[in-house]
Amino acid sequence: MRILVIGAGIGGPAVALALRRAGHDVEVYDRALDFTDVPPAAYLAENGMRAIKHLGLLEDVVREGNHCDRHEIRDFAGNLVAAFPTAGNGADLFTVTIKRTALIRILTNALAKEGVYVHTDKMLVDIEEPPIPGSLGVKAKFKDGTVAYGDILIGADGIHSGVRKSHALHYYTDNANAKSCLLYRTSDRQIKWLVMELKPSEIVSHDSWQPWFDLYQKRALIRGAREIFPTTIYDMELLPQWYRGNCVMFGCAKHVMPPFLGHVSNVVLEDAEVVAALINRMPSDPRKAFRLYQELRHHRVARIAEAVRTHGRRHYSTSKFAAKMGKMMLKIVSAVGGPMSSHEIMSYDGQAAVVEILFRHGYI
Repeated sequence: MRILVIGAGIGGPAVALALRRAGHDVEVYDRALDFTDVPPAAYLAENGMRAIKHLGLLEDVVREGNHCDRHEIRDFAGNLVAAFPTAGNGADLFTVTIKRTALIRILTNALAKEGVYVHTDKMLVDIEEPPIPGSLGVKAKFKDGTVAYGDILIGADGIHSGVRKSHALHYYTDNANAKSCLLYRTSDRQIKWLVMELKPSEIVSHDSWQPWFDLYQKRALIRGAREIFPTTIYDMELLPQWYRGNCVMFGCAKHVMPPFLGHVSNVVLEDAEVVAALINRMPSDPRKAFRLYQELRHHRVARIAEAVRTHGRRHYSTSKFAAKMGKMMLKIVSAVGGPMSSHEIMSYDGQAAVVEILFRHGYI
């Protein structure tokens, strides 16, 4: 089967690699000219690392990244609010923070070894499918006038998904008042920091967010930064339908969650593994694979997204009373667990989940 993958961040190369190794003809396209202008780092917990291991890239990621065994939440005075262990159950599966550019390079280099190279500067503008219902086939049109043909198309093109827009599915951004600072090590030689100030009144402006310069002026580590990059935080409810015809979306193309708990990259890798595994097991009926993919993933992704939003409401409120209560709740959650325990989140195995749903529906 010929498969078009739109998007070459983390999810696109991951799904393409799994599909190519199963014998499919895969082509990957991305709107970017290169991958230097990407978020600074990825936080890979045990569930994300398990997907990386299944791709055979665990050693590469561990070598490039930095081992993290504890997640701490502190207020701006430096007081510890809550702490969560991040150690995995397996001896070789532990939390890693890694530069996103390094992770993308690892994935695309593995793709190149399979003979698949990313077509850059390819902005998707439209998708056409055959007029005969139920037949395979898709035509992708790009801004530069070129086209690509495949049997199915996978949208892994992130927050500003051209696949989602081409399917007349719209998104919105939402958030709560907050100021936040993230500080983490991405390699032995590099520490990344990110200050976020959320302003709901300016939500319609794509580039409205600005760093909180009060904090910038107070912290020597941040004062030494050579550059400051304003960014935007997005939040999007899960789309009611993740596929249509011969096209399917995953990762941030179908949902976006704030980065408060670092789950985004892990959910993307889970999605990629599940989508590829179902297509590989049901190559004669990819639409049925799409349906099972949404059935399998929807509940878990919705619960993780709600856990992230709950954390944001507790920890990042501008109300002094709400912030105080939020800190108290975080301490309780870190001690007794939240709506989703760390084990429930990190123990997820996409391959096992696929086998389970296929068995439940009588396909194996």
